[in-house]
Amino acid sequence: MSVDTDVTSDNFADEWRKWHDQRETKVSSPGGDLTLTGTNWISDETVIEGVPGRWSVENGVVRVTDAAGLTVDGEPVTEAVLRDGQWLAVGDVALVLIRRGNDTAVRTYDPNSEGVRTFAGIDSFAPDPAWVVTAEFRPAEVDTTEHIVHTNSGREVDYQVIGTFSFAVDGHEVEMVGLDTGHVGEAHLTFRDATSGKQSYAASRFLFVPLPTGPGPVTLDFNRVELPPCAFSDAFICPLPPRQNILPFPVEAGEQRVRTHA
Repeated sequence: MSVDTDVTSDNFADEWRKWHDQRETKVSSPGGDLTLTGTNWISDETVIEGVPGRWSVENGVVRVTDAAGLTVDGEPVTEAVLRDGQWLAVGDVALVLIRRGNDTAVRTYDPNSEGVRTFAGIDSFAPDPAWVVTAEFRPAEVDTTEHIVHTNSGREVDYQVIGTFSFAVDGHEVEMVGLDTGHVGEAHLTFRDATSGKQSYAASRFLFVPLPTGPGPVTLDFNRVELPPCAFSDAFICPLPPRQNILPFPVEAGEQRVRTHA
């Protein structure tokens, strides 16, 4: 494979361990992936288990009634028209509105969830500079999309394609598809490889890549591969890899699986 020689310094492993420790802290902190206990899609007069109120959405506007015990931006309410980005809570449980196309859901984040209580860390491959590779980035044509299915759901969505990343690994020529993350200057590689379901989480793993300003070389550090949110909570739905991102060789780098207490 094409190795980026700039990463062979003595502090490479130390920098990776800092990143790894930050990841373990982030997923188990309030609002982290381990705290998600429910994704509740709203239709007419939806009642959410453990959450007060009757929830509805019309023309994108979310309304809640009969919601004694709910706070919005720290103020108790019994009914409200809700805006994206408001801080909703029921006791210690935070509520977040999410939009997926024309659909709206309420997510519940409990800092005392079973996932947090049983979390014992994230198993990962040892950091290896050989898995920092140089790829050739080629931007996609405007309005190029990829049809993606999801875990834990029948949802199928067309994602915007940012471009492709081409490189070689042990004689395998690879052209991975990068999807839009919603953040400017970043692409999302969701992939599966020969370790999936054996040494690593079966559904997929993620790599978030900073983009160059145009076509050209870009560094892919597979040591920073992350488990998808659905590895931490079944209440997440995660995109599965496009066909081009199912790799025939093992990527023995990055996060492998969630470790729990017996």
